[in-house]
Amino acid sequence: MTACEAPGDRDDPRPRATVPAEVLRALRTASTVTRQAGSARVTAVMTMGDRVSTRTTGTLGWRDGLNGALTIRYTGGTLVGTLRGLDIGTTEARFVDGVYYARMSDAFAAESGGRHWVRHPHDSSANFAPNQSVELLLAAPDTRRTGRETVRGVPATRYTGTLRPADLPTRGPAADESAELRDQLRAAGVTEERVDVWIDGAGRLVKRAERSETAAGTLHSTAYYRQFGVRVAPVTAPPPADTVDYAALLPSRAGQ
Repeated sequence: MTACEAPGDRDDPRPRATVPAEVLRALRTASTVTRQAGSARVTAVMTMGDRVSTRTTGTLGWRDGLNGALTIRYTGGTLVGTLRGLDIGTTEARFVDGVYYARMSDAFAAESGGRHWVRHPHDSSANFAPNQSVELLLAAPDTRRTGRETVRGVPATRYTGTLRPADLPTRGPAADESAELRDQLRAAGVTEERVDVWIDGAGRLVKRAERSETAAGTLHSTAYYRQFGVRVAPVTAPPPADTVDYAALLPSRAGQ
């Protein structure tokens, strides 16, 4: 989904008459402006059912894939006891060309062949780039403007919508990007997602909130963005010899 065309335009046969044209224009502009800003400082909170809750801070860039470093603190949930048993209370996360790595503890490494880093599949719950939320709203059939609010001292306009993976377009210039996003949502077991974004007077997305029904429970996430265009310190992927794929851990850690 890009600034030049939104789902429902002439290359997509599905009707979008329920979404006001001015709302689509505002979201296209926000997509372009936020994408061009290229980076921001991020603060986010996330809750996955009763299993885990986190608080995340850091700096991310999204010009050429998602890149940057975050600090993720585990703040609650039934998995916290397991994590603390492995001496994991806070995790360093790296995004390198869109791939997500999480640094674990020495205790974790002792149980995973001496490897400290977990390489995660790219999925919507780990995507902190603001443009994804705009893309979801551009696909939602009921997207609407819901008023003006102040976000941490910044006046902003709020937009809201709800979509299912099937709402994402299958034709037009956004089809490939939509297919990837649809696969991510379905892999996470998402059946429906409520999305809210807050856009400032310059067209930048300063806050997003998402609520998804997933196979693992209800996912709530809220992220704030500031200092757009900030320099992102270079990060590199961990050594392969010190990295294990998340999928390789599932057989031994299922049900945790």
